[in-house]
Amino acid sequence: MTAAPSMPPEIARKISWRLGPLMILMYMANQLDRANIGYAALTMNQELGLTAAQYGLAASLFFIGYVLFELPSNLCMYRFGARLWMTRIMVTWGIVSSLTCLVPSAQWLYVARFVLGVFEAGLFPGMVFYLTLWLPAKDRVWMMSLFVTAIPLTGVFGAPISTWLMEHASFFGLTGWRAMIFLEGLPSIALGIFVFFYLPDGPSKARWLSAAEKTTVASVLAQEQKQTDARNTQGRDSVWTVISNPRVWALGAVYFGVNAGIVSLLFFLPQVVASFEKTLGVKYTITQIGTITAIPFAFAAVSMLVWGRVVQQRQLTSKHVAGPLLVCAIALTVAMWMKSPYAAIAAFAVGAAGCFCTMTTFWQLPTKFLAERGAAAGIAMITSLGVCAGFVLPYFIGWSKDVTGHFAVAFYGVSALMVVSAIIVTVLEASRRKAPSGLTTPA
Repeated sequence: MTAAPSMPPEIARKISWRLGPLMILMYMANQLDRANIGYAALTMNQELGLTAAQYGLAASLFFIGYVLFELPSNLCMYRFGARLWMTRIMVTWGIVSSLTCLVPSAQWLYVARFVLGVFEAGLFPGMVFYLTLWLPAKDRVWMMSLFVTAIPLTGVFGAPISTWLMEHASFFGLTGWRAMIFLEGLPSIALGIFVFFYLPDGPSKARWLSAAEKTTVASVLAQEQKQTDARNTQGRDSVWTVISNPRVWALGAVYFGVNAGIVSLLFFLPQVVASFEKTLGVKYTITQIGTITAIPFAFAAVSMLVWGRVVQQRQLTSKHVAGPLLVCAIALTVAMWMKSPYAAIAAFAVGAAGCFCTMTTFWQLPTKFLAERGAAAGIAMITSLGVCAGFVLPYFIGWSKDVTGHFAVAFYGVSALMVVSAIIVTVLEASRRKAPSGLTTPA
């Protein structure tokens, strides 16, 4: 088997340090503006008269707008370039996010969340595709580890900051959750403007790479593309070929399970911690809830970096995706059985680590076999299918909470989805070994 091409370490480090910090900040802003409704719900639900199911619907509507515009947005990035299109995405969603503070009712909240999803669409698959323009798959494992740590880091910093703002901030007469929502949309606008002046469209336009380094980057990526095409009986795929590929749909189903765990933790963990007052006999202030919620995300962030280093030294297989999924499924189930808040948070920490570690390895599967325009379409398609968890799970969890009075049944369902995803990715790899032509060959 031909060895996978890798970038010279000094160039890989240079690219990582130039792109990594900014991409992490961008994605942290992205996650905060979509998930801060989870902290706002601690007081917003009562002020707007929302049931748990109505709150879940508001959270879900974001993902409907996101999915509907994901593929067109990602293809626009391919057409117009990363710098311009990511600037457009960030500035527009930042404006909509801040204006959400003005909603007077549940109905207007539904509209605001849907529009926010429309404007955020395309950022994540666009960033994943953007990395394929700079680094081969072997080097992207570590870069992706850094990139997706933005999700748990959003919980680490966003939870205490958001809840502190809710208790102490006052801005233009806005207080509580409204002030928090307004203020947290502003960094996205500022970052979007910065991206326009800082982020190059690709290695050939990077002023901080020498001519020799640009040649090396192009050579390594061309070598990887040559190996990919050798495995691919159809060469470069059309958008329709990728969309109609059953294996792309299977990867979307796996990502659905991954996203189910992430969505559940981001949008409902603050409310689960608040429910400890009823289920475990403890009482916390809003700021304390935020601080406690940050603990599982902090453990997950550290775990992702360690996991990324471990996997980087090994041949990526389905076990590196299925294993963390199963760990998360078990941990979330155990968390619902705990009779101590300390034990419950410890279980949630293990579950969060398993769920987020899966993100590090999962995205190496599609990007390894899809290239050029096919990669943009394939990544967007897989993301859209996975993000469907975002508009199914929040409403389901909220409805389940209204019906049963607790979150246990909903989290059992999330655990079951993750087990199914682990099975699918294992079967998918087995089928790929039997048909080595790759993901882009119709099954």
